[in-house]
Amino acid sequence: MWLDEDLAFYKRDLELSKPFVNADGVLGFAPDTRRVPTLAKLGAFITHPISIRPRQPAANRAYLPFNGGFLLHTGLPNPGVNQAIRRFRRSWGAADLPIIVNVLVESPAALAEMVRKLEGLENILGIELGLPPVCDPATLSAIMAAGAGELPLIPCLGAEQVPLLIDTLKDLQPSMVHLVEPRGTLPVQDGEFVSGRLYGPAIFPIMLKAAQDLVAAGLSVIANGGIAYRWQVDALMETGVTAVGLGSVLWGTDPESIFSP
Repeated sequence: MWLDEDLAFYKRDLELSKPFVNADGVLGFAPDTRRVPTLAKLGAFITHPISIRPRQPAANRAYLPFNGGFLLHTGLPNPGVNQAIRRFRRSWGAADLPIIVNVLVESPAALAEMVRKLEGLENILGIELGLPPVCDPATLSAIMAAGAGELPLIPCLGAEQVPLLIDTLKDLQPSMVHLVEPRGTLPVQDGEFVSGRLYGPAIFPIMLKAAQDLVAAGLSVIANGGIAYRWQVDALMETGVTAVGLGSVLWGTDPESIFSP
């Protein structure tokens, strides 16, 4: 793939003080230490996904357990970028840890507009790019070009997207890549199926392999993994990831064991 010299612009310094972050969609739009005392263990707070316009919950939203995990389909409801900034900019600016805003990429033009709105806000460390489920190399390149600006860009991709996009990511060299949970489908009733992201320890082997591939490609990686146990954290860190993303384990009554070596 031929790239012009301007694409080096995507590589911006992005450092985390601690090797943990929350997975998007787990802890809300702004950090709340009263509700989540383990926030002090994180190197950054990642917001719920935010779209350019408000989104309502999916009509067929579902939580579907399976052996070793669950499928979650919500429709990613959110107030839209304008309302999100009005409601949460003060909380973001006053937070004790830096904020990474996760945005839903619906088109390159919409992304460029959202980035302009977010630049200049206090305490924003970077912007995560929630890629569309169908994203080819040309689309990824267009998205990265549209989002280029003052803040580091962190494309988020599911494990199933790694084989198709890894060569493009090697060329683009984003500040960091966030490996997020894969998508899957389960039956519900009357021949109907629901698709969504898969969570839980059963997905860990898939995530570990994808993390190995991304690190081997010379990329800086945040890796979710359906983390439930400390040994899973250790395995990902030994692979060479920069940080581990924690999901439903943060909803538990005692997640402290995850942080203790």
